[in-house]
Amino acid sequence: MKFTIPNDWVNRPINISLVGAGGTGSALLTDLFQMSFLLNELSQQQVYFNVTVYDDDDVSFTNVGKQSFWNNDVGLNKAETLIDRFNSYGGLNWKAINKKFDPKKFDPNKIDLLITCTDSAQFRACLGKTNQCDNHPLLWLDTGNCNHSGQVVLGYLGQSIFTLPNVYQLYPELSKIRDKPSDSCSHHEALSKQDWGINKKVALEASGLIWQLIRHGALERHGSFINLKDGYTTPLPIDPIHWSMLGFDSGQVRVCD
Repeated sequence: MKFTIPNDWVNRPINISLVGAGGTGSALLTDLFQMSFLLNELSQQQVYFNVTVYDDDDVSFTNVGKQSFWNNDVGLNKAETLIDRFNSYGGLNWKAINKKFDPKKFDPNKIDLLITCTDSAQFRACLGKTNQCDNHPLLWLDTGNCNHSGQVVLGYLGQSIFTLPNVYQLYPELSKIRDKPSDSCSHHEALSKQDWGINKKVALEASGLIWQLIRHGALERHGSFINLKDGYTTPLPIDPIHWSMLGFDSGQVRVCD
C-alpha cells in the first residue's frame, strides 16, 4: 500500500509546526531548512515551507555540541535562536514561539504538518486523545528516542475518513507512562541518557519521510524503528494487517460525544 501526498499540499507553501527544538528538533529543523532550499531550487517556488517552532526552554551549557547550539547561544531561547539563525542565513520568515505548545488549544486548520520532538509521553497521549474524534486533514509526525533507540511515526491526528494511524492510535499505552523530566548537570550525564547520534538518526528518518512524500509524491512506509547500537532500522509499513498486530483496527469507529 502507498500513502500519497495530500492534494492541497501541491503548488502552495506547506505550513509546518515543530514542537521542541532540542536534540531531535534542532537537527530536524536543519533538515527542513536544507530541504526547503532544495525544493525551492527544483520548483522555483519562492516559499516552500512556512515553519513555526515552539519551545520555552533556554540553551544550557550541556546542550552545546550535543544539540545544534554553541557557547554563545547559552541562556538564549532555543526556538528563537534557531529561527533567527535560519531566517538570517536563508532570507526566510519562519517564526519562533517562546512557549509550550498546548495540545488542547491550537487551530488544526492552520497547520498541514505537526511535528513533535518531545520526550513527554503524556504530551503525546494528551495530543492524540484530545484530537482523536476530529476529522481535519492534519498530519502528525511524531519522533521519540531513548539512549540508543528511537521511533518515527506519521499519521493523521484525527480519525474517521482518514486511514493512516498516528502514534497514539498505535500505542495508546502512552497515556500510562509517567514522565520523569530532569536536566543534565554535565555532558557525561547527558550522553548517558541519549548517546551521540541517536537524535540525528531519528531526525534523518523523519525528514526522509517528508522528502519522499513531497519530492516523490508517495510513501510505502509511514515510520521507522531505529536501533543505533545494533545498527538496524526497521520500517513501519502502511499495512492494516501490521497495524492489527500492534492492536489497531483500521475499521474501528470511535464513539465521540
